[in-house]
Amino acid sequence: MNIKRYDSLVEECEMGIVGHKVFVRLKDIPMYLSKKTRDSIRNRYSHSVEVGLSTEYMINHISRRLGDDVDLNFFKVAKIVGLLHDIGHTAYSHDGEVILDQMLQKASSSFEKPLRFNANLNNFRRIEKYGLYDILPQDIKEYALASLLKRSKELKEYPEYIFLKTYQENAMKLEEEYLSSKGFKISNQTGKTILCQAMDLADENRYRVTDIIDALNIYSKGKLREILFRMIKSEVRIKELRKLVNIKTIEFDDMDIVHFEKLKIRDLLLLLLERSSNAKTEFQNVMNSISMAFNRNFKLEEDGRLVAVDQGIEALRNDFQRLAAKYIWGSKKVEKIKEPYKHYFSTVADYFIHHKFDMDLIDSNSYKQSLIALRQEDVDTEDVRKEELILIRNFLGGLTNLKIIELYKKIMLVKFEAKLGYKLDKRDTLIEKNSVKTLKQKLDKYHKKLIKKG
Repeated sequence: MNIKRYDSLVEECEMGIVGHKVFVRLKDIPMYLSKKTRDSIRNRYSHSVEVGLSTEYMINHISRRLGDDVDLNFFKVAKIVGLLHDIGHTAYSHDGEVILDQMLQKASSSFEKPLRFNANLNNFRRIEKYGLYDILPQDIKEYALASLLKRSKELKEYPEYIFLKTYQENAMKLEEEYLSSKGFKISNQTGKTILCQAMDLADENRYRVTDIIDALNIYSKGKLREILFRMIKSEVRIKELRKLVNIKTIEFDDMDIVHFEKLKIRDLLLLLLERSSNAKTEFQNVMNSISMAFNRNFKLEEDGRLVAVDQGIEALRNDFQRLAAKYIWGSKKVEKIKEPYKHYFSTVADYFIHHKFDMDLIDSNSYKQSLIALRQEDVDTEDVRKEELILIRNFLGGLTNLKIIELYKKIMLVKFEAKLGYKLDKRDTLIEKNSVKTLKQKLDKYHKKLIKKG
């Protein structure tokens, strides 16, 4: 089987993605929150770069397991698929996605088919809108798009992209034909391409280590040690991980190299958190090595699934997932930190979806002009309302954390001015120079002055 390669075009596509404004905006969507700073250096941008590199790494390793002449990354698009797997995220990531989706469903509940917001499917809208794959030949473009489709059943939420189902079917058939030409017979029963599975697992693997790394932004070293001791049941040892990746020998008191090799991964992590110096750095380095070991612990089955090879390492991966589910995603401590930010997003989404909003708050000319045109029609029909909600959905779906906070302050000011009956002087300065808290204090103070005068 002869597959045409266009490596220079794929490389040019990759370079275009990492420098594009729609990709760079992901830097303004932090992944994790901190007890002290309410922020983190890790964001959707850094996560997407990590997943891009990990997807390429994983698919290449799975190929080598099959043979030296097998290359499942035959179009060389594994990295760009990983890079763009989160391009459709809105502000506050999954929290923002849930809020926006629920609010849209409620606002369109009377429609024959309520509107949804799905970040995975929003990937395709943003790729199409900004032409991120336009430089690629059509067959490679279709394969790259198909490999971003995790759950084809969800396409009913975005019917305009139903054609992706055909792309996916063709892509899965292409992979089967390629492997058949190399002497491997598979019948993919997974409902997604092999490359999509690799991207999804690479994404999971980054979460499963970075959640724990970033737990140090929320918990003390002592508390994290306690959590690791309680939650990690896996018996996997350093020597077992070293079959897949290099873990640098770390010196501890009264421990020789032989003893280090036999050390359980759980015990190594606990010892690292006891150190007085370089604890966080060494902890992060070891966790990143574990992530790469997870990536190398998969093989391809005849039914098209990627499955774990070493069950001990897979048990460690599952322990990390359970730990994050209990102490990161489902933690009351984390929910308390996120609460005000979810309030910001809810307030902004509610204002645009359920109220006659101030058009000046839309800073995108294309969205503004389209919304103005709809208002000028002065026709109250379901089709017009649906078109308006789709435009609002797409506008809100492209925002960042900082933009949501800015809009929250602007809405606060607009509502205050509506009560006054006039606009305040130096409005832009009020927004730019004040946090949400200080702006509220200034508006309250101004309100009290007016009451006294009255």
